[in-house]
Amino acid sequence: MGRGKRAVAVAAALLCGLAQMCGEAHGLEEKPLRAVIFYHEQTWLQDFNIVHEIADAIEENLEGHPEVAFSRYGMESVSVENVVKLAIRMKTDVLLFLGTRSEVSLEYYQALSDEGIRLILVDGDVEESGRYAYIGTDNYGVGEKAAGFLAEILEQQAEVAVLAPALQTGLRSVGARLDGFFAGAEEKGLNIVARMDTSYDSLTAISTVERLLDEHPGLKALFCADAVSGQAAADVLEARGRSGDTVVITFDRNEKIENALRLGALDLTYTQDTETIGEACAQALVELAADRTQTGEDRLFPCIELTTQDLEGR
Repeated sequence: MGRGKRAVAVAAALLCGLAQMCGEAHGLEEKPLRAVIFYHEQTWLQDFNIVHEIADAIEENLEGHPEVAFSRYGMESVSVENVVKLAIRMKTDVLLFLGTRSEVSLEYYQALSDEGIRLILVDGDVEESGRYAYIGTDNYGVGEKAAGFLAEILEQQAEVAVLAPALQTGLRSVGARLDGFFAGAEEKGLNIVARMDTSYDSLTAISTVERLLDEHPGLKALFCADAVSGQAAADVLEARGRSGDTVVITFDRNEKIENALRLGALDLTYTQDTETIGEACAQALVELAADRTQTGEDRLFPCIELTTQDLEGR
């Protein structure tokens, strides 16, 4: 082969190689965006599972979108350590998870970032996590709103108590509700006379509420930052014949909460709009699949208010 023909052959080979590399790169871009969400395998005692419901909505809204490969897993343990290690081992592109704040959780969130895995928080925000986006309930805002509601209906200096599984909880959905409520209560001048830890165990929560009412028989309102505390408050007030005498605000919705609303043992519950949250998460994943260089956009949604009047006729 002459020198000229050899040069043409080499150039052709280089062009062929470049074309193959471009094709491979193009193929990589066409691979689906891999997203995974983990949640408790079983529902809590209060018969609902927020992250599970969000996963249902994400899956429904991703139908017809092969550009996103969405996986969901129910687990017995959903600690940050376990979830992050699994996400890294799976080499996923996006992890959707609930927000917890602690020194340990922040270290594991950093490990996600080091691996190039984007984090979308769907139930409680932790800005220090370096998350791609928070897409979930405006928990701080609903806490403020609850304080404003009580300020409107209570007489000045009426005694108010606050209940939560842990007042210094690392679970940011509950923690943000408490932060918002305390800020709103201070602004509105609410008279908070007690702040008590309850428990995710219903019997323990009931014992705590009983002790609270014994120590503060003049309580006019209870702000319960989670469903277990709210259900316990409703049970104790009903058993003592005080339904309707003490205003009770809680969160989330199930058959027991609805019955307590009908009986007047609960006055108001704020339910997370999991369908809208899931739809927004699905939209964010589709957009990220189309342009993987983009920055995330936070989406905060208000809670749905549910009162006795809302259940009339059901």
